[in-house]
Amino acid sequence: MVLVISSALSEEKSGKGLSTGWAVNFAIGCTHGCLFCYVQRIAEKLNPWRLPKNAFERGWGSYLYTKPNLEEEIAKTPWHKWRGEVILMSSTHDPYLPELYFPHKWPRRILEAALPHGVGFNVLTRSTLALQDLDLFIKYREQVRLMSSIPTLDDGFARVTEPKAPPPTARLAMLKKAKAAGARIGVIVAPIIPRAGWRQDLDKLFRAIAELEPEVVYGEMLHPRGSNLAIMRERGVQFWTPTKELDRAVGAYFELLLTEYNLNGKYWYEWDKYNH
Repeated sequence: MVLVISSALSEEKSGKGLSTGWAVNFAIGCTHGCLFCYVQRIAEKLNPWRLPKNAFERGWGSYLYTKPNLEEEIAKTPWHKWRGEVILMSSTHDPYLPELYFPHKWPRRILEAALPHGVGFNVLTRSTLALQDLDLFIKYREQVRLMSSIPTLDDGFARVTEPKAPPPTARLAMLKKAKAAGARIGVIVAPIIPRAGWRQDLDKLFRAIAELEPEVVYGEMLHPRGSNLAIMRERGVQFWTPTKELDRAVGAYFELLLTEYNLNGKYWYEWDKYNH
C-alpha cells in the first residue's frame, strides 16, 4: 500500500490545497526537462526507493524511474481507505509523461482502481496526454479535477524554459476541450518568472484563463531551489532574481487579476510574512 504517500512531497503543509494530505507518486524523475523545476532536489533527498546515488547523475529531465512492481502495487493498494479524500496526482513527477502512459497506461490504471472506491483526485500535468482519459474525468467528474500548469502563453519562451513539454497554448486547448466535454478543470500559473513584461504576460494569460471558467486558479513565482536558478542562467534565460519584494508585487498583481476576472483562486506566497 505504498502507492499513496503522505503530503510532505506535495508541500501541502504550506496550504496549497491540492489535496487533503495525500499524493500518489509512481515515478521519480521527469522528461519535460523544465529548467526551473526543483523536484529533483526533493527526489534526491528523500529517494524513497533507495536508488543508487548515480541514478541522478544525468541531470533533471534525463531520467525517469517507474516504481518497482507497480502493477502489483496498484492491485494491492486498499483504495477504500482513501474514500472521500482528495489525492494529488502527482508531486514528484508528471503523471502523464509519454513513458508513463505508453504502453502500460499507469495513470489510467491507478484512476480505474481508485475511483470506484470513492477516492478523489487533483490530476496535475503539463502534458496533453491527459485527454486520453477524458472519459474517466467525465464519468467521475464529482471526484476528479484536471489541472494544468500554465505559467505563460509565450510558446517561444516556454520552449527554452520547458523544452520537452507541450507548449502552453496546447495545454490551454486541452483544458478547453476537457471543460467542453463536461470535465472539471483548474489552472496553476507556475512558476511566474519575474522578467521584463511579466505583468503584460499575466494579463494575456488571465484573459485566456477567464474564458475557460475554471474552478480554481492558483499561482506562484519562481522559487530558488537547489541549482534551478543557476541552470536557467546557464541556458541564457533572462529573469530577475526572486526576492520577497518581487514575490509580494507578483502576488498583489495576481490577486488583482483574480478579482478583475471574478476567478476563484489563491497566490502561494514564498515568504510566509506575506501569506494571507
